[in-house]
Amino acid sequence: MDEHLLRFDKKKTYVFIDCETLNLCLNDCHNLPWQIGMIKMVGEDMVDQKDIYIKWDTDLKISEDAARITRYNQSKVDRLGLKPEEIFATIEDWLDNADYIVGHNTLGFDLYLIKDYYKFMGKSSQHLYSKFIDTNAVAKGVKMGIPYKQGDDFLEYQYTMYHRRQKGIRTNLTALGKEFGIDVDYDNLHDAVNDLILNIKVWEKLKWQIDI
Repeated sequence: MDEHLLRFDKKKTYVFIDCETLNLCLNDCHNLPWQIGMIKMVGEDMVDQKDIYIKWDTDLKISEDAARITRYNQSKVDRLGLKPEEIFATIEDWLDNADYIVGHNTLGFDLYLIKDYYKFMGKSSQHLYSKFIDTNAVAKGVKMGIPYKQGDDFLEYQYTMYHRRQKGIRTNLTALGKEFGIDVDYDNLHDAVNDLILNIKVWEKLKWQIDI
């Protein structure tokens, strides 16, 4: 029987997370998140969400491409942004108390931003890593016909899939959403919360295709 699989567990808490950043660098010396979106799910039920804007004390500027793609609005960040010290407790509480932390390309990008944020606050983020579910890595495994074997290290499996390349395999969030016939506002993606709404719906499809 498969009742132990996540797809059947309605009590687990998931935090879906997405960071919008100044550029694509993976080091906080050159890049910082200016928006962090989080949606908390219990089973398939959305129970809370946060759309957080951060004002860092930094001379770093957002790149032209990042500003264009994410529709960056400096006046909105100035108006709604909080200092990183002010909102870390909320982010820490959500992530530390989640059973799983879910995102698209989290292992290749967002995890580095989260790690540096914890480090900035004098904290370690290592305890979070085993909680991560990267829907990009999961989708690659599904599409390439490389299933996860129960009992194996799931994080190791995801990293293996993340680094694997195969011509013709498309696993970006937009491609998956359209392939699954998911109805969302694709024109307004690259806003953290909008991305997460699509990410949740993609995960709801993927979890039936992987036995975890």
